[in-house]
Amino acid sequence: MAQYKDFIPENVALPGTRRIGIYNSKGNRVGQIPLDTLTPPNIRKKQYSFGALSDVHIIYQTAASDFQKALTYLNDDVDVAFTCICGDLTDDGTAEQLAQYKAVVYTYSADTPVYAIAGNHEGYSSKPELLEQYTGKPLYYSFEHGNDVFLMLGCYSWTNDGIFTKEYLQWVYETLETNRNKRCFIFEHVFPWGDSGNPGGLYSFDMFSGTKGSVFQSLLKHYKNTAFFHGHSHTKFYLQEIDEKANYSDALGYRSVHIPSLAVPRDIVNSALSNIYADSEGYVVDVYENGIHLRGRDFVKGEFLPIASYWLDTTLQTIPAGTYTDSTGTITT
Repeated sequence: MAQYKDFIPENVALPGTRRIGIYNSKGNRVGQIPLDTLTPPNIRKKQYSFGALSDVHIIYQTAASDFQKALTYLNDDVDVAFTCICGDLTDDGTAEQLAQYKAVVYTYSADTPVYAIAGNHEGYSSKPELLEQYTGKPLYYSFEHGNDVFLMLGCYSWTNDGIFTKEYLQWVYETLETNRNKRCFIFEHVFPWGDSGNPGGLYSFDMFSGTKGSVFQSLLKHYKNTAFFHGHSHTKFYLQEIDEKANYSDALGYRSVHIPSLAVPRDIVNSALSNIYADSEGYVVDVYENGIHLRGRDFVKGEFLPIASYWLDTTLQTIPAGTYTDSTGTITT
């Protein structure tokens, strides 16, 4: 019997799964096997759930209806506490497109907060005050839920090493230092080279190649109670089958989660990325005392995807005060 070798150590079975079914090429069930390493770990009390989406691109073909379906499911079926969106809410960042985005949120998530940030597509033409007008939030901000802290970091500009300014990074440092012994979820649009979200290395432009990008990554490494969420590449969950770092990685010294596109997931066709308009992928994140369960879902097909089910241990570590240093002088510690 051929073995399936494309799960990573963080993969766990979806809730309620008791065993793995074996099917032949005709779709007929021919056997079953134990969960084995996919058995969920010792999970403590659940605290809440939230939605994690990215790359809405509101004017794309099915974007508005996909967004509606996702918000409806998250609010009515899962009853999330809120939803976070990792940028590219629109395609051009114009007032007209941001108004369309706001209308969907207002209609389909009227009673549940949606926390969004600017991606590179908002950076093309919109200004921070325009983003704030339609999302209700500035370029970067934080909020708390229970004992957890969320840092929402929008793209300042779409130039090499231009995602952050020095003042912006200073704020990130001060927020993480203040909350160093709390669990911190960080949402930002784009990923560093070599991180999750770039299966096969098809994206060659590294927005983190300069000093400020390196400082940001050093903050993630030092403050070990963080989990970093990002989008941008749109790549589909199943591409973990060609690259084990497609969806999750800690290879760079921090927890890094890639979120595919809500409206335009991308597949690899003839060694290049190709848009797929029939799918809509994102996460339901269940938060527990000692970890988080990421449940990747196709919101159009209405199903969770076994390859995108992960358990991340977030047991708190003690970070001594005042121990972060920045040799570049970008941050004042």
